[in-house]
Amino acid sequence: MSMSGKVKTLSPVPHARDRLVHITFSNNLGERYRVAAFHGQTLYEAAVKHKVQLGDLLTCHVILSPDTYNAYPKPLSEELEILEGFPERTPTSRMASFIQLDSSLPEPVVALGKFQETDIP
Repeated sequence: MSMSGKVKTLSPVPHARDRLVHITFSNNLGERYRVAAFHGQTLYEAAVKHKVQLGDLLTCHVILSPDTYNAYPKPLSEELEILEGFPERTPTSRMASFIQLDSSLPEPVVALGKFQETDIP
């Protein structure tokens, strides 16, 4: 207690992991799954946590909705080189391992490639 008789309350310092980001995944059957992840995680890390099968770090091709693609930073040249190896790529294709989730951006909507399935109930 301070000398003035008032109690000073300290609020916890916010951490990047305290900010949730929700992601909607859509599989090849048209099923949609909304999952929670943390600000700062990659889309790949969030998918692995929720058992969404994307392949490994170099085969984690996803197709973003146009709104999601436009909201997130554009792909780096390294990512574009990897994407060239995917015949099913589209104008909004990305590699999930290169997308860092940001709670200040709109909720990502992500379509999975034709071979990916999900264990999400």
